[in-house]
Amino acid sequence: MNIDRRKFFKLGAVAGGTAVCSVAAPAMAREEREPDPNWFGMLNDSTRCIGCRACQSACKTENKLSAEPTIGEDKVFGRPLYDSPRELSENTYTLIKMHQDEVSKETTFVKQQCMHCADPACQSACIVGALKKKSNGAVEYDADLCMGCRYCMVACPFSVPQFEWQKAIPSIKKCTLCSETRLKKGEPTACATACPAGAITFGKRDALLKLARKRIEGEPQRYLDHIYGEKEVGGTGVLYLTKPQVQFAGLGLPDVKYHAVSGLTESIQHRIFQYFIPPIAVYSLLGGIMSYNQRRKKNAGQIGGDDEY
Repeated sequence: MNIDRRKFFKLGAVAGGTAVCSVAAPAMAREEREPDPNWFGMLNDSTRCIGCRACQSACKTENKLSAEPTIGEDKVFGRPLYDSPRELSENTYTLIKMHQDEVSKETTFVKQQCMHCADPACQSACIVGALKKKSNGAVEYDADLCMGCRYCMVACPFSVPQFEWQKAIPSIKKCTLCSETRLKKGEPTACATACPAGAITFGKRDALLKLARKRIEGEPQRYLDHIYGEKEVGGTGVLYLTKPQVQFAGLGLPDVKYHAVSGLTESIQHRIFQYFIPPIAVYSLLGGIMSYNQRRKKNAGQIGGDDEY
């Protein structure tokens, strides 16, 4: 049977759709994992962040990361560009970004890093178990197990895992919650220790949630009455507070709702190996997820709201 280019890609799209349909039911039936109140994490208070990047510098020092090429002289629409580097990378695990809310025009600084989700999509997408949620709350990566498929990069709704593109034997890089260097010694993360403005608080998840609620109740005019990460994607180890006039989407934090996406990614992985779905179906499916994530990221500054579904 002769199959031309157009028919080939049509077949791939149909196969990808079939894969999605076949995993939909198991994904819905999967029991979501509840956050452990004793997991360690951080509370990032964007109302206190002054954009000094002390946390960014401390993270590089702690993890012995190389400096990024400077883009401080670059301009966007005639204005100097603040973000340097632009995004997380294999050499940047923590990044301070400046955001301007589309409606209020309020300028706010926000810390970007791994969210250390309670039910990580990266873990469920990993074929070989190279990413795991640990008992201390950190989502850790084992380079010895990694096969370089990069499914974790596609699955993560926050676009956190980064690939070492320039190395012959590359690894995935991201924030470790200072698990191997400080956490095991009972010390707070390097970024939290370095912050001079009290914008980053390290501690157990339950204590961080209580602190966040106390701040909201004590200064309702200063804070939006919502803790980002308390329920989003099933709960995260890194939590955020923002101003009443600035939605979380305006800080570049995606409107991911309250349900974990791990059930979908895990079911896709299992079905692939159970029924030997052709690679074209896998790539079609993953391409669709990536396109969806990129659209949400692009519109992050224009979409607001915290409605549950």
